[in-house]
Amino acid sequence: MFESIKKIFSKTSEKAPRSAISLEDLSAWLDEKEAGCISRRNAASTSSRERLLKLEQDLHQLLTEFGEESSDEPHHHKVEQVNRHALPQFCKKIEAELEGEFSEDDEVFYREVAGLINGCFKAYRGPGRYLHHLYPDEVKVFKQTLDHMGHELNRMTEIIRISRERLMHIAEMRALLHNRDALIEEEAQAGAEEKKFEARLSELKTDLQKAGSELERLLASDSYASYLRLEEETGQIREQLEKARETWESQIRVALPVWKRGVKAFQEQAKPVDEKNMEDLIQAASSPRRDDDEIARLISLTAKPLFTLFESGIVQAKNSFEKHLFTNAEEYTKKFGEISISLHTLSEDLKRKKQDLEGNVLLEQKNHITQTITEAEKRIDELNQEEEKRKERLSSLKEKQRSILEELRKKFSEFTEEEMDLMLPGEES
Repeated sequence: MFESIKKIFSKTSEKAPRSAISLEDLSAWLDEKEAGCISRRNAASTSSRERLLKLEQDLHQLLTEFGEESSDEPHHHKVEQVNRHALPQFCKKIEAELEGEFSEDDEVFYREVAGLINGCFKAYRGPGRYLHHLYPDEVKVFKQTLDHMGHELNRMTEIIRISRERLMHIAEMRALLHNRDALIEEEAQAGAEEKKFEARLSELKTDLQKAGSELERLLASDSYASYLRLEEETGQIREQLEKARETWESQIRVALPVWKRGVKAFQEQAKPVDEKNMEDLIQAASSPRRDDDEIARLISLTAKPLFTLFESGIVQAKNSFEKHLFTNAEEYTKKFGEISISLHTLSEDLKRKKQDLEGNVLLEQKNHITQTITEAEKRIDELNQEEEKRKERLSSLKEKQRSILEELRKKFSEFTEEEMDLMLPGEES
């Protein structure tokens, strides 16, 4: 049966010479084959449909014959009682299955008949399982009718299966064509992106060249040379200030132990004023927010009483650093005073130089040009990376197209049973 049904969907004429079809004509050819396949399926299943509809009418007629006992022989009262209750339930279930109209679509019709047969067998195995005691002939005809329907449905199964396979094959080829069209469209978009890339890259290179020329002119100007001198002078003052600050900090570190010994001596001599002034000096020098002017004032204020302690031998220098710093009151005060003045002067000079640098428009111009160059270089690098990805994507698209065409040719050859050739773009017919 399978071979006879298969021939329905195959060519019935003598084998024609091997022919070819172009890829451009394939879509219309598939539409034609799809319509032909459906038409042949409908024609092949018409006889089965008619026989199944006739058998369905036989079931309707058979239901009217139940209820008339085929024999007057007495049955066990329990059997008769069960059958009297079972028959109405059985008929009700069969009538429910027979309700409604069948679809004109062959595949839907097939599923509806399959459901009908299944429902009838369920009814027979359920409430109808005892009916053969009272209605043996009717039950026999009922089962034969369902068997005939089953055989006819099997024939339709093969028709639909082969049709479905061919239609699925057509759908797969159509899907491959659709995927190829999508890839071609994506490839065209990638080509348009290449033109945008070239235009944007040319624009950025022009901006980069222009900014580079502006920077060269700026760096070669007399104004920028003056700016560099100002920057150099600022650096020199900063270095001098750092050295002065280091000297100031060093002298305080050397002096602190001596000042502390002085506090103790003033305390022992009961000189509260000198003791208080020296404690204030130590506290000012040890404060995290040091006031250099206040330290210089307190050093000058406490110098004479402190050196009185040196002269009396109560306080003595313990190392070379202390001996170098604490020579006499005048030199000691002068060393701290000169550093304090130097810190003031250098700090003010550095502040003015910084203001001059920050207010110089050349710095802003240079920073702006430099930022323009940096951004242009960054964007050019990003564009080149994007272009590499685009080329990789384009190569992948072409490879996917080749793969699709190979798969399409394979499926076409299987569908036509190698009786036709599919001519791909670039191939001679």
